[in-house]
Amino acid sequence: MAESELMRELHANLWGSLRHVFNTDRILLGVLYVTNFSGFVMLASISRTEPTAALVTVVAVILLDSLIGLSLSNSKREALALISTLIEVYKDHGLAKYFDDSKLLYFRRRYTLWAALVPAVAGAAIALGLMIGFHG
Repeated sequence: MAESELMRELHANLWGSLRHVFNTDRILLGVLYVTNFSGFVMLASISRTEPTAALVTVVAVILLDSLIGLSLSNSKREALALISTLIEVYKDHGLAKYFDDSKLLYFRRRYTLWAALVPAVAGAAIALGLMIGFHG
């Protein structure tokens, strides 16, 4: 195979892998919102009358959110590695102005925000669910 054909395949594979990571992230974020909304609804509905069920709900939300956070952390490592490789490929071919280190910084910040979002959403869902359940 010619070098240019190998580079095209490498480029396509890197972008395909990155798209896969980002699609997985979208699903994880959707699951995060659904999980926490469900926990909120459960806690708001049963906190006052079913304390054991409320405790189980809190534990379930925390465990599921921990798994989502771990998965996003793994996605971050994979995405940053792929982006770093793409940056190097673009640099090697004199195309750094199209894909440079600013992309790496952007995605690092993006994943940092998501890492903060997971416990924030969980905390809000649990706290609001309990408050509404006990005082609503």
